[in-house]
Amino acid sequence: MIENQNVKNRLSWWEYDHFLKGLDYTIIGSGIVGLSTAIELKLVNPSSKVLVIDKKRLPFGASTKNAGFACFGSISEILDDYNTYGEEDCQKLIQMRWTGLSILKERISPVTMNYKQESGAEIFNSEEDHSFYEDKLSWVNSFVSAIVKNDNSFHSQNGKFGNEIINKLEGSINPQMMMVELERIARNLGVLFMTGIEVKVINYDEKSLNTDIGSMDYNQLIICTNGFSKALLPESDIQPARNQVFITFKIPGFKLDHCYHMNKGYVYFREYDGRLLIGGGRNIDLAREATDELGTTDLISKYLNDIVGQRILPQQPYSIEHSWSGILGVGDTKMPMVKMIDKNVLVAIRMGGMGVAIGSFIGKVAASMMQSIDNSVHQLYVS
Repeated sequence: MIENQNVKNRLSWWEYDHFLKGLDYTIIGSGIVGLSTAIELKLVNPSSKVLVIDKKRLPFGASTKNAGFACFGSISEILDDYNTYGEEDCQKLIQMRWTGLSILKERISPVTMNYKQESGAEIFNSEEDHSFYEDKLSWVNSFVSAIVKNDNSFHSQNGKFGNEIINKLEGSINPQMMMVELERIARNLGVLFMTGIEVKVINYDEKSLNTDIGSMDYNQLIICTNGFSKALLPESDIQPARNQVFITFKIPGFKLDHCYHMNKGYVYFREYDGRLLIGGGRNIDLAREATDELGTTDLISKYLNDIVGQRILPQQPYSIEHSWSGILGVGDTKMPMVKMIDKNVLVAIRMGGMGVAIGSFIGKVAASMMQSIDNSVHQLYVS
Protein backbone atom coordinates (compact mmCIF):
# COMPACT_ATOMS: atom_id res chain seq x y z
CA MET A 1 0.00 0.00 0.00
CA ILE A 2 1.08 3.58 -0.54
CA GLU A 3 1.52 4.19 3.21
CA ASN A 4 4.39 1.68 3.23
CA GLN A 5 6.21 3.30 0.33
CA ASN A 6 8.93 5.83 1.03
CA VAL A 7 8.26 9.18 -0.60
CA LYS A 8 11.79 9.25 -2.03
CA ASN A 9 10.94 6.23 -4.19
CA ARG A 10 8.10 8.18 -5.76
CA LEU A 11 10.42 11.01 -6.75
CA SER A 12 12.91 11.35 -9.58
CA TRP A 13 16.59 11.47 -8.70
CA TRP A 14 16.50 15.22 -9.31
CA GLU A 15 13.60 15.74 -6.93
CA TYR A 16 15.03 13.44 -4.28
CA ASP A 17 18.45 15.07 -4.50
CA HIS A 18 16.95 18.57 -4.29
CA PHE A 19 14.38 18.06 -1.52
CA LEU A 20 15.31 15.09 0.64
CA LYS A 21 18.93 13.99 0.30
CA GLY A 22 21.07 15.22 3.19
CA LEU A 23 18.12 16.91 4.88
CA ASP A 24 19.00 18.51 8.23
CA TYR A 25 15.67 19.94 9.41
CA THR A 26 12.07 19.15 8.53
CA ILE A 27 9.44 21.66 9.65
CA ILE A 28 5.75 20.73 9.64
CA GLY A 29 3.64 23.86 9.13
CA SER A 30 4.20 26.85 6.86
CA GLY A 31 2.58 29.52 9.01
CA ILE A 32 4.38 32.40 10.68
CA VAL A 33 6.08 30.17 13.28
CA GLY A 34 7.18 27.57 10.73
CA LEU A 35 8.60 30.16 8.33
CA SER A 36 10.22 32.15 11.14
CA THR A 37 11.88 28.98 12.44
CA ALA A 38 13.14 28.09 8.97
CA ILE A 39 14.55 31.60 8.48
CA GLU A 40 16.33 31.53 11.84
CA LEU A 41 17.84 28.10 11.13
CA LYS A 42 19.29 29.35 7.84
CA LEU A 43 20.52 32.63 9.30
CA VAL A 44 22.52 30.78 11.96
CA ASN A 45 23.72 27.99 9.64
CA PRO A 46 23.36 28.94 5.95
CA SER A 47 24.67 25.56 4.78
CA SER A 48 21.95 23.58 6.59
CA LYS A 49 19.25 21.96 4.49
CA VAL A 50 15.79 23.00 5.71
CA LEU A 51 12.50 21.67 4.33
CA VAL A 52 9.05 23.06 5.17
CA ILE A 53 6.07 20.80 4.47
CA ASP A 54 2.39 21.63 4.78
CA LYS A 55 -0.80 19.71 4.10
CA LYS A 56 -2.28 22.61 2.12
CA ARG A 57 -0.92 24.77 -0.67
CA LEU A 58 -1.77 27.78 1.48
CA PRO A 59 -1.50 27.96 5.29
CA PHE A 60 -4.93 27.05 6.69
CA GLY A 61 -4.48 28.12 10.30
CA ALA A 62 -4.54 31.72 11.44
CA SER A 63 -1.39 33.17 9.86
CA THR A 64 -3.24 34.53 6.83
CA LYS A 65 -6.74 34.42 8.30
CA ASN A 66 -6.37 36.73 11.28
CA ALA A 67 -7.66 40.30 11.40
CA GLY A 68 -4.21 41.87 11.08
CA PHE A 69 -3.75 43.25 14.60
CA ALA A 70 -0.12 43.85 15.64
CA CYS A 71 -0.68 44.11 19.39
CA PHE A 72 0.76 42.94 22.70
CA GLY A 73 -2.36 43.25 24.84
CA SER A 74 -5.11 45.68 25.79
CA ILE A 75 -5.29 46.91 29.38
CA SER A 76 -8.04 44.44 30.32
CA GLU A 77 -6.11 41.52 28.77
CA ILE A 78 -2.94 42.45 30.66
CA LEU A 79 -4.75 42.71 33.98
CA ASP A 80 -6.62 39.48 33.30
CA ASP A 81 -3.36 37.67 32.50
CA TYR A 82 -1.75 39.13 35.63
CA ASN A 83 -4.58 37.86 37.82
CA THR A 84 -4.69 34.46 36.09
CA TYR A 85 -1.01 33.63 35.60
CA GLY A 86 0.82 35.89 38.04
CA GLU A 87 3.34 38.69 37.62
CA GLU A 88 6.24 36.68 36.18
CA ASP A 89 4.33 34.87 33.44
CA CYS A 90 2.35 37.99 32.53
CA GLN A 91 5.61 39.89 32.03
CA LYS A 92 6.99 37.01 29.97
CA LEU A 93 3.95 37.05 27.71
CA ILE A 94 4.26 40.79 27.09
CA GLN A 95 8.02 40.47 26.57
CA MET A 96 7.60 37.68 24.00
CA ARG A 97 4.93 39.58 22.11
CA TRP A 98 6.92 42.81 22.11
CA THR A 99 10.13 41.05 21.07
CA GLY A 100 8.30 39.14 18.36
CA LEU A 101 6.79 42.31 16.92
CA SER A 102 10.21 43.97 17.00
CA ILE A 103 11.78 41.06 15.08
CA LEU A 104 8.94 41.13 12.55
CA LYS A 105 9.23 44.89 11.97
CA GLU A 106 12.99 44.61 11.55
CA ARG A 107 12.60 41.72 9.11
CA ILE A 108 9.82 43.20 6.99
CA SER A 109 9.50 46.88 6.11
CA PRO A 110 6.26 48.70 7.00
CA VAL A 111 5.40 49.23 3.33
CA THR A 112 5.92 45.58 2.45
CA MET A 113 3.38 44.32 5.00
CA ASN A 114 1.26 47.50 5.13
CA TYR A 115 2.13 48.10 8.78
CA LYS A 116 0.46 51.11 10.39
CA GLN A 117 0.96 52.17 14.00
CA GLU A 118 -2.61 53.33 14.45
CA SER A 119 -2.78 52.75 18.21
CA GLY A 120 -5.14 50.32 19.87
CA ALA A 121 -8.27 51.50 21.64
CA GLU A 122 -10.24 49.46 24.14
CA ILE A 123 -13.90 50.32 24.54
CA PHE A 124 -16.09 49.26 27.45
CA ASN A 125 -19.68 48.24 28.03
CA SER A 126 -20.19 50.69 30.90
CA GLU A 127 -18.67 53.75 32.52
CA GLU A 128 -18.10 51.63 35.60
CA ASP A 129 -15.88 49.26 33.60
CA HIS A 130 -13.95 52.16 32.06
CA SER A 131 -13.42 53.79 35.47
CA PHE A 132 -12.09 50.52 36.89
CA TYR A 133 -9.40 50.23 34.22
CA GLU A 134 -8.70 53.96 34.17
CA ASP A 135 -7.74 53.67 37.83
CA LYS A 136 -5.16 51.02 36.82
CA LEU A 137 -3.42 53.13 34.16
CA SER A 138 -0.47 54.21 36.28
CA TRP A 139 0.19 50.66 37.45
CA VAL A 140 -0.07 49.14 33.96
CA ASN A 141 2.21 51.79 32.44
CA SER A 142 4.79 51.08 35.12
CA PHE A 143 4.38 47.32 34.64
CA VAL A 144 5.10 47.39 30.88
CA SER A 145 7.53 50.33 30.72
CA ALA A 146 10.72 48.30 31.15
CA ILE A 147 9.64 46.01 28.31
CA VAL A 148 8.39 48.51 25.73
CA LYS A 149 10.78 51.31 26.74
CA ASN A 150 7.94 53.77 27.09
CA ASP A 151 6.57 55.23 30.33
CA ASN A 152 3.15 56.17 28.99
CA SER A 153 2.00 53.48 26.58
CA PHE A 154 -1.60 53.65 27.81
CA HIS A 155 -3.80 56.68 28.33
CA SER A 156 -7.51 57.42 28.62
CA GLN A 157 -9.44 59.66 26.26
CA ASN A 158 -12.93 60.44 25.12
CA GLY A 159 -13.18 59.05 21.61
CA LYS A 160 -15.57 57.94 18.92
CA PHE A 161 -17.08 55.25 21.13
CA GLY A 162 -17.08 57.16 24.41
CA ASN A 163 -14.36 56.80 27.00
CA GLU A 164 -11.54 54.66 25.60
CA ILE A 165 -8.16 53.48 26.83
CA ILE A 166 -5.51 53.83 24.16
CA ASN A 167 -2.36 51.78 23.69
CA LYS A 168 -0.32 54.03 21.42
CA LEU A 169 2.17 51.28 20.54
CA GLU A 170 -0.29 49.00 18.72
CA GLY A 171 -0.75 48.77 14.98
CA SER A 172 -2.09 46.72 12.10
CA ILE A 173 -0.71 44.76 9.16
CA ASN A 174 -1.88 42.96 6.05
CA PRO A 175 -1.34 39.29 7.06
CA GLN A 176 -1.13 38.00 3.49
CA MET A 177 1.53 40.56 2.55
CA MET A 178 3.44 39.57 5.70
CA MET A 179 3.35 35.87 4.86
CA VAL A 180 4.32 36.40 1.21
CA GLU A 181 7.38 38.33 2.35
CA LEU A 182 8.32 35.75 4.97
CA GLU A 183 8.16 33.03 2.33
CA ARG A 184 10.21 35.14 -0.07
CA ILE A 185 12.88 35.68 2.60
CA ALA A 186 12.91 31.96 3.42
CA ARG A 187 13.22 30.93 -0.23
CA ASN A 188 16.00 33.45 -0.83
CA LEU A 189 17.89 31.89 2.08
CA GLY A 190 17.53 28.48 0.44
CA VAL A 191 14.64 27.02 2.45
CA LEU A 192 12.84 24.27 0.49
CA PHE A 193 9.06 23.81 0.35
CA MET A 194 6.84 20.79 -0.34
CA THR A 195 3.11 21.45 -0.02
CA GLY A 196 0.10 19.17 -0.28
CA ILE A 197 1.63 16.60 2.08
CA GLU A 198 -0.41 15.67 5.14
CA VAL A 199 1.44 14.04 8.02
CA LYS A 200 -0.68 11.32 9.63
CA VAL A 201 1.66 9.78 12.22
CA ILE A 202 5.15 10.48 13.57
CA ASN A 203 7.26 7.35 14.02
CA TYR A 204 9.77 8.49 16.61
CA ASP A 205 11.77 5.25 16.76
CA GLU A 206 12.16 5.07 12.99
CA LYS A 207 12.55 8.85 12.58
CA SER A 208 9.94 8.89 9.84
CA LEU A 209 6.61 10.49 9.02
CA ASN A 210 3.62 8.57 7.71
CA THR A 211 2.02 10.89 5.15
CA ASP A 212 -0.79 10.62 2.65
CA ILE A 213 1.78 10.05 -0.13
CA GLY A 214 4.02 7.60 1.72
CA SER A 215 6.65 7.68 4.46
CA MET A 216 9.30 10.39 4.79
CA ASP A 217 12.47 10.16 6.82
CA TYR A 218 13.58 13.06 9.00
CA ASN A 219 16.81 13.96 10.75
CA GLN A 220 15.55 16.69 13.08
CA LEU A 221 11.87 17.56 13.17
CA ILE A 222 10.10 20.76 14.27
CA ILE A 223 6.30 20.75 14.59
CA CYS A 224 4.71 24.17 14.02
CA THR A 225 1.10 23.17 13.41
CA ASN A 226 -0.49 25.21 16.24
CA GLY A 227 -4.29 24.82 16.09
CA PHE A 228 -4.04 21.61 14.06
CA SER A 229 -1.60 19.90 16.45
CA LYS A 230 -3.97 17.59 18.33
CA ALA A 231 -3.98 14.94 15.59
CA LEU A 232 -0.18 14.64 15.73
CA LEU A 233 0.19 15.27 19.46
CA PRO A 234 -2.85 13.67 21.12
CA GLU A 235 -1.31 13.84 24.60
CA SER A 236 -0.76 17.60 24.51
CA ASP A 237 -3.22 20.13 25.98
CA ILE A 238 -3.38 22.02 22.67
CA GLN A 239 -6.93 22.71 21.48
CA PRO A 240 -8.14 24.32 18.27
CA ALA A 241 -10.19 27.50 18.57
CA ARG A 242 -12.03 29.00 15.63
CA ASN A 243 -12.31 32.76 15.25
CA GLN A 244 -14.80 34.17 12.78
CA VAL A 245 -14.27 37.42 10.87
CA PHE A 246 -16.19 39.47 8.34
CA ILE A 247 -15.51 42.58 6.28
CA THR A 248 -18.09 44.93 4.78
CA PHE A 249 -18.30 46.55 1.40
CA LYS A 250 -16.89 50.08 1.35
CA ILE A 251 -18.95 52.46 3.45
CA PRO A 252 -19.04 56.08 2.19
CA GLY A 253 -17.20 58.38 4.59
CA PHE A 254 -16.31 55.59 7.00
CA LYS A 255 -13.08 56.09 8.93
CA LEU A 256 -11.69 54.80 12.22
CA ASP A 257 -8.58 56.22 13.83
CA HIS A 258 -7.56 53.15 15.84
CA CYS A 259 -7.66 49.37 16.04
CA TYR A 260 -10.36 48.52 18.59
CA HIS A 261 -10.79 45.84 21.24
CA MET A 262 -13.68 45.02 23.54
CA ASN A 263 -14.73 42.22 25.90
CA LYS A 264 -11.13 41.50 27.02
CA GLY A 265 -9.97 41.11 23.45
CA TYR A 266 -12.59 38.56 22.44
CA VAL A 267 -14.03 41.07 19.95
CA TYR A 268 -11.93 43.34 17.76
CA PHE A 269 -12.57 45.63 14.83
CA ARG A 270 -10.86 48.19 12.63
CA GLU A 271 -11.29 50.10 9.41
CA TYR A 272 -9.60 48.72 6.32
CA ASP A 273 -9.74 50.65 3.06
CA GLY A 274 -13.07 52.28 3.91
CA ARG A 275 -14.55 48.99 5.14
CA LEU A 276 -15.34 47.70 8.60
CA LEU A 277 -13.48 44.52 9.59
CA ILE A 278 -14.74 42.81 12.73
CA GLY A 279 -14.02 39.43 14.27
CA GLY A 280 -14.02 37.23 17.35
CA GLY A 281 -16.95 36.42 19.58
CA ARG A 282 -16.03 32.79 20.25
CA ASN A 283 -16.46 33.50 23.98
CA ILE A 284 -20.24 33.22 23.58
CA ASP A 285 -19.97 29.67 22.21
CA LEU A 286 -16.63 28.30 23.41
CA ALA A 287 -17.59 24.62 23.20
CA ARG A 288 -18.67 24.65 19.54
CA GLU A 289 -15.84 26.98 18.53
CA ALA A 290 -13.27 24.49 19.86
CA THR A 291 -12.94 23.07 16.34
CA ASP A 292 -10.44 22.99 13.50
CA GLU A 293 -13.23 23.10 10.91
CA LEU A 294 -13.30 26.32 8.93
CA GLY A 295 -16.65 28.04 8.60
CA THR A 296 -18.97 30.62 10.10
CA THR A 297 -22.08 30.25 12.27
CA ASP A 298 -25.34 32.15 12.49
CA LEU A 299 -24.97 32.60 16.26
CA ILE A 300 -21.64 34.42 16.15
CA SER A 301 -22.50 36.26 12.93
CA LYS A 302 -25.59 37.66 14.66
CA TYR A 303 -23.56 38.54 17.76
CA LEU A 304 -21.00 40.49 15.72
CA ASN A 305 -23.70 42.14 13.62
CA ASP A 306 -25.50 43.23 16.78
CA ILE A 307 -22.30 44.90 18.00
CA VAL A 308 -21.95 46.67 14.66
CA GLY A 309 -25.55 47.88 14.72
CA GLN A 310 -25.55 48.93 18.37
CA ARG A 311 -22.02 50.28 18.88
CA ILE A 312 -20.11 50.85 15.66
CA LEU A 313 -22.56 51.82 12.90
CA PRO A 314 -25.85 52.64 14.62
CA GLN A 315 -28.58 53.51 12.11
CA GLN A 316 -26.08 53.32 9.25
CA PRO A 317 -26.62 50.77 6.48
CA TYR A 318 -23.87 48.32 5.58
CA SER A 319 -23.54 44.95 3.90
CA ILE A 320 -21.02 42.18 4.27
CA GLU A 321 -18.75 41.48 1.32
CA HIS A 322 -16.79 38.56 2.72
CA SER A 323 -16.62 36.34 5.81
CA TRP A 324 -14.13 33.70 6.87
CA SER A 325 -12.58 31.97 9.87
CA GLY A 326 -9.15 31.04 11.18
CA ILE A 327 -7.97 28.36 13.58
CA LEU A 328 -6.01 29.31 16.69
CA GLY A 329 -4.07 27.03 19.02
CA VAL A 330 -4.95 27.46 22.70
CA GLY A 331 -4.43 25.52 25.93
CA ASP A 332 -4.57 25.64 29.68
CA THR A 333 -2.17 28.57 29.61
CA LYS A 334 -1.41 31.38 27.18
CA MET A 335 2.28 30.53 27.42
CA PRO A 336 3.52 29.03 24.13
CA MET A 337 4.63 25.42 24.17
CA VAL A 338 8.22 25.22 22.93
CA LYS A 339 9.97 22.04 24.00
CA MET A 340 11.72 18.87 22.92
CA ILE A 341 9.32 15.93 23.00
CA ASP A 342 11.85 13.44 21.64
CA LYS A 343 15.60 13.43 21.10
CA ASN A 344 15.15 14.79 17.58
CA VAL A 345 11.68 16.35 17.73
CA LEU A 346 10.70 19.82 18.95
CA VAL A 347 7.25 21.40 19.12
CA ALA A 348 6.57 25.14 18.80
CA ILE A 349 2.81 25.51 19.22
CA ARG A 350 0.03 27.07 21.36
CA MET A 351 0.29 30.69 20.22
CA GLY A 352 -2.92 31.57 22.07
CA GLY A 353 -4.26 33.85 19.35
CA MET A 354 -1.14 36.02 19.37
CA GLY A 355 0.73 34.47 16.43
CA VAL A 356 1.36 37.75 14.61
CA ALA A 357 2.99 39.25 17.69
CA ILE A 358 4.72 36.22 19.12
CA GLY A 359 5.47 34.03 16.07
CA SER A 360 8.78 35.57 15.01
CA PHE A 361 10.16 35.28 18.53
CA ILE A 362 9.00 31.69 18.92
CA GLY A 363 10.72 30.87 15.62
CA LYS A 364 13.94 32.24 17.09
CA VAL A 365 13.53 30.20 20.27
CA ALA A 366 12.72 27.01 18.33
CA ALA A 367 15.73 27.35 16.04
CA SER A 368 18.01 28.13 18.95
CA MET A 369 16.83 25.12 20.94
CA MET A 370 17.08 22.77 17.98
CA GLN A 371 20.61 23.94 17.25
CA SER A 372 21.56 23.75 20.95
CA ILE A 373 22.71 27.36 20.98
CA ASP A 374 23.29 28.96 24.39
CA ASN A 375 21.09 31.97 23.81
CA SER A 376 19.30 34.28 26.23
CA VAL A 377 16.03 33.82 24.32
CA HIS A 378 15.62 30.52 26.20
CA GLN A 379 14.98 32.44 29.37
CA LEU A 380 11.86 34.11 28.00
CA TYR A 381 9.59 31.14 27.58
CA VAL A 382 8.12 28.33 29.60
CA SER A 383 6.64 25.22 28.03
